[in-house]
Amino acid sequence: MKLNDEILEKLAVRTIAYIKNNLKMDDISDIYEINNVEDILYLDITALIALSGDINGTIGFSVSSDISKEMVQNFIYGGVAEDQIDEFSSEVVSEVLNVTLGNILEDLFVITNGGKVEISTPHIMNNKVSISKKENSEMYLCKLKYNNEDIILSYFI
Repeated sequence: MKLNDEILEKLAVRTIAYIKNNLKMDDISDIYEINNVEDILYLDITALIALSGDINGTIGFSVSSDISKEMVQNFIYGGVAEDQIDEFSSEVVSEVLNVTLGNILEDLFVITNGGKVEISTPHIMNNKVSISKKENSEMYLCKLKYNNEDIILSYFI
């Protein structure tokens, strides 16, 4: 299995489990597909984490505003005031990527064979953004489905 497939495969499975089990958003589909793409259109809120060392590239997790609001309500125990939901949306999206990526890294073939990887702190984008593949680069996209909306996972080098 190629590294890009392995990363997104494990990340998709872990993200689905996290959303179901930790965020109680049971309507997320277990079905997903990983594709080599020329460009990625990120949704309303996107977290990006850069990898360096024996694994290089950037991992992305992107959701709509509606999904992020539901994530906040399910992530924070107790009531959340409406004016705080937008404020916490970026933080929750960032935390979900940070946790799920951290959970899968030790299981990657490169790491189990002695490789090392460092991860950056998440970078947040709070608007729809499109990025395109550059010459000699690779770009991969995995779409998850929740209530007929996309959740985007990506990996680009």
